Amino acid sequence: MKTISYILLLMSFLVLSNCGSSKEAEFTSARVKYISNNDYETLTLSSVDSGSDKEEAIYKAQKLAFQNLFFRGVPNSPYNKPLIGLNESESYKKHKGYLNEFYNGRMQTFITNSTDFIDKKGPGVTATVNLTINMRALKKDLQSNNLTQKFGI
Repeated sequence: MKTISYILLLMSFLVLSNCGSSKEAEFTSARVKYISNNDYETLTLSSVDSGSDKEEAIYKAQKLAFQNLFFRGVPNSPYNKPLIGLNESESYKKHKGYLNEFYNGRMQTFITNSTDFIDKKGPGVTATVNLTINMRALKKDLQSNNLTQKFGI
């Protein structure tokens, strides 16, 4: 009789715990999509953005991929939570120097492979960029520059 009561109590707990709503905010960008990953070493994403020319469109697509990683997370990937935090404007104020330097040059050092597809419809250019990011190096860099806590245990 005790065993049956225990099992019923355990089943009730499991059912009730799965009925609660998630309290985590998740922001997604339809312009950045998860493609694949190699354990936690690399992450391959597809990112789409527009610019006045090919170079600007590619740059903005690459930057958008990192912004999603840093402040939104990438749905359906191992990095579905933001690496830095949800409050992007506060993080920009706090880490302005690092983020400006990152987006204006250092970002390229974390991209191990990139394939661009260009569409020139209308007055501007749209770039779809499939890029592979060295996540191990990126996480170490964020940690050493005090943007994140140490990853793992």
